[in-house]
Amino acid sequence: MKNKPINVFLLDDEFPMIDEFRNRGVYKSAISKDDLYHLAVKSEWQHLIDLQQLVIDIITSEACQEGLINLVGFTTPTQALKEIENGLIPDIVIYDWEYPNAPMHSLNSKNWLLEILRKTEAFVFIYSKMRNELPRFLNLSEFAEFSSRFQLFLKGGKFKSSFSAEEFIHQYVIGVAKDRGYIKINGVKIEFASNKYLKSASDILFLQRILGNQFVLDELNKIDFTVNELGVEKILNDSAGYLLFSEKKNVLLNPTNTSNTKELEPLIKLSYAEVLKRFSINILEDTLERGFLVM
Repeated sequence: MKNKPINVFLLDDEFPMIDEFRNRGVYKSAISKDDLYHLAVKSEWQHLIDLQQLVIDIITSEACQEGLINLVGFTTPTQALKEIENGLIPDIVIYDWEYPNAPMHSLNSKNWLLEILRKTEAFVFIYSKMRNELPRFLNLSEFAEFSSRFQLFLKGGKFKSSFSAEEFIHQYVIGVAKDRGYIKINGVKIEFASNKYLKSASDILFLQRILGNQFVLDELNKIDFTVNELGVEKILNDSAGYLLFSEKKNVLLNPTNTSNTKELEPLIKLSYAEVLKRFSINILEDTLERGFLVM
């Protein structure tokens, strides 16, 4: 168990606005865990009920009750950056993309995100209602060095697997806070041993997103729900998935994205297991998501 809590920053400009908090100036700086909980249980979140539930789930979790999670809210990225300058460094950031002074196509959100990535070692969940329009921003060369430290999610979105973005974020936060050797998927406790493919229990969720919920659950059943090196290798090999790699240009490609690749040839086939050995599960997912990734 960790000796100090992890700091989780939640950035969103659509927290419910109540007179009590306006009068106290709560929205002008960091919003405490207690104030976030008050908003979550006493206010109407309208179209953000999934975010509301995420706040409740994190704060009422065993890890938070044990003092292992410090959840802090901000209505703008600039507030969060000011707090970082003052010495409160996040371990995880849940980053909404759109703000009144930074609409969808504004460069402000991109620049704020880059500043957070450069000034911290935090893992960032980019959490947006406009998820499908963002990859063109995140495929820019400035983000290449941080590709293993952010993940793009749709607010309230469901994946091909059975869990939502908010459920994934919740499990990830708990996994990091507890530094535990297991994670729950559909209520099933999955035992985890660090290995050359997956570094933490939370990585099982990335594996589930890549391969699909039912496939992973079926495979976990075959290995008695114990995830170790041999187990992960079996799951990856049974999937028969692969990427293409250009050693000449150091580019990974989703095999469905092979148009106009002459300048990248020769392309070699890397199984999912080989991609995880050479790179990481985040790199694998990013390549599948974006179509290609410059390493």
